[in-house]
Amino acid sequence: MTSTSAQKVYIVEHLDPELEQWSSLEYRTIAAESQDAGALFYLSSVPTNLQVPEGFRDSRGLLIEQRGVEELFAHKKERVCLLDPSAKTELCPEDGDKFDVFLFGGILGDDPPRGQCHGFEYVVLVLIDYRSHIRIAQEGV
Repeated sequence: MTSTSAQKVYIVEHLDPELEQWSSLEYRTIAAESQDAGALFYLSSVPTNLQVPEGFRDSRGLLIEQRGVEELFAHKKERVCLLDPSAKTELCPEDGDKFDVFLFGGILGDDPPRGQCHGFEYVVLVLIDYRSHIRIAQEGV
């Protein structure tokens, strides 16, 4: 089931001051696949001093933001889904109608996570790689 609601947005909070080669490849692939599906892909909360591989900032479909998701989507916080493996509710196809923004990553807090959700509703997401999550979301949510 594909949602007919607003354009979908996928966000990875990248809080580290470095970006490894394998992560940049994953992010480039997610960005391109998201763009092909008509969705947006952001790296948010990016430190100003982020060290990235050459050409990364010019990747097709990649939006890099220093602002966090709380600021970027403050106007529609109720439409942001924080994907959290410790949540009590599982992600389902109907969530595509309920949410426009799907957030992966750093907002969960420390390791181990302290359960910080910053007011976003969150659902369980089984831990697999980001690309698989994005593909699942694009096809079914």
